[in-house]
Amino acid sequence: MKFPTVSGRDTQGRRVTLPDDLDGEQTLLVVSFHLRQRSLVGSWRQFATELCDRFDHFAYYELVVGSQGGMLPPTSTGGMSPTNARQRVHDNTILLSVNKQRFQRQLGLLGEQTIYAFLVEDDHVVRQAAGVLTPETGEALESLLEDYRDAKNRHSNSSENAGESSV
Repeated sequence: MKFPTVSGRDTQGRRVTLPDDLDGEQTLLVVSFHLRQRSLVGSWRQFATELCDRFDHFAYYELVVGSQGGMLPPTSTGGMSPTNARQRVHDNTILLSVNKQRFQRQLGLLGEQTIYAFLVEDDHVVRQAAGVLTPETGEALESLLEDYRDAKNRHSNSSENAGESSV
């Protein structure tokens, strides 16, 4: 399925359109609907950061989804209240203000009681998971990234060799 086109703002206040403005040939998007889910998102953060260091073609974002026309809570946009100090927004966070029901329907989500992770490639969701990162989900994601990198390297090498002739 194609990831829906939605607009939001990054932590610097710049307008972002997804999936067009995503970095990475493969991009992990971890979606949350409530501030209380930030600890669930945190289960993905360190692993995703390590994957970014290992795979040049990979990027990671945290999407905080709010209702269209609604206001995001002050702690999601800044300030250093004690709550925000524990649940601070990270540099790779994008704040979305969308029609939640439509967004959930487009992605086939069952509700907003948990978080969701989507691996997006060429604007399409190639894998998804619900809830916290598990060892099995982490291994599967890592394997997908390795397979993509290896296929890309094979294609690159065969393209280079196509220009050579054997004598």
